Formats: sequence, structure tokens, C-alpha cells
Amino acid sequence: MAIAYEEKLSQSPLVDFVFQTEDLTDGVYVASADARWDIIFTTCPDGTTRVLLCGPSFKARQVPYSPGYMHVGICYKPWAIFAGIPITTMLNETSLLPMASLDTFIMQGKTWKMPTYENVDQFVAEQEERGLLKADPIIRDVLENKPVDMSLRSVQRHFVKTIGMSPRRVKQIDSARKAVKLLQQGNTLSEVAYELDYADLPHMTRMLRRFTGYTSHGNKYRGESV
Repeated sequence: MAIAYEEKLSQSPLVDFVFQTEDLTDGVYVASADARWDIIFTTCPDGTTRVLLCGPSFKARQVPYSPGYMHVGICYKPWAIFAGIPITTMLNETSLLPMASLDTFIMQGKTWKMPTYENVDQFVAEQEERGLLKADPIIRDVLENKPVDMSLRSVQRHFVKTIGMSPRRVKQIDSARKAVKLLQQGNTLSEVAYELDYADLPHMTRMLRRFTGYTSHGNKYRGESV
């Protein structure tokens, strides 16, 4: 897979990480399930631009790529909520947002300037200032294993209503993504299974194949969702 990839942490507590890529050849990679929102800002080889809004997903999928495309992406925390966008319309979906001009786009009824890799935190800060991005404290506390004053059934309903899937599934997806990163860093299957507390190796490999498309045979994989 010939893709130049770089990622960094964000200053925002609502963002997991930001990344930039450049597609160098033709090919296909596996985009993993991603139980959170993502935005991808793309500059095409002809100089045109586009913006993709990716809803929370629990399915891995194949994504083709071609040389000359450059992307800047934001991977939000699972508890980052987009105001005014129903999860029912975006679960496992990607939406091409309308462009107002070459370097501006429309989302949530507002016009936004295309951010760069260097100033992407300013875009996130503006989302928060406009009240269009906020943290869901129930989802945050449950995923951080903190107590919440709700019944288990109420927590389940809240998760499904807010991000379209159960707490268990969100945690399974996050564990699978962490496992792939550890494997790509050179850790063995046994080491990763022990580190992430999988019941056994077959269980871990099933979860990785289901949510990330990753197998021990070295599938083409990129961790961020596009």
C-alpha cells in the first residue's frame, strides 16, 4: 500500500487524533469500523476539494485510492456529538458535504473554511464555540469505566439513540483498533491478546477480522476511517 501517512494528537478533548495522508499509487485499503464521527478534507489532483462526513460505523469496508489525492482528517472521541445531525441518517454512512467555494463547505447549516493539518484545532474550537460539537457525559463516563446514575437498560438505550450501537460494541471496536496498532508495532498475537485481555487468540482474531478486516496474513489496512 503506497500511502504516506502522518498523525498527531489534538488539543481538543473531543478529538482522538488528526491525520494527513497522500495517496501515491492506485490500490485498495481496508477502513476499519469506527464507533465515532470523522471528517475528511480532500484536495484532488486537479485542485478541486471535497469534504466527507463519516458517521459512527461498526463495519469494516474496502476503500479504493488513486495517486495525487491528499487528505486531512479528524477522528473524534466516541462521546463527541454533532448537533443537528440524526444518528439514524449517518450510522455506517459517509456523506459528501456541499462546497460553498473552493475552500469553504457547508455543514450543520453553517459555512466553514477548509482547515489544514496545521490549524485543524481551530476548526474544532469553532465547532465547540458555535455549540455544534459537544461531549456526551454519559457515553464518556461509561467508556472510561466511571459510575453513572442510570440503569444498565437506560445506558444501553442512550448509547443506541446517540451513537447507534451498544457500549459493548463500542468497546469491542476500540479494542480491535488498538490490537491492530500493537500488531503493526511488532507485538505478537499472544502479547496483544494478553495486553488487551482477550479471552483467547481465536476470539481476538475473529474480532479483528470483523471490525478491522485485519488478518495475520497482512491485509492492507489503515486505521482511520475514510
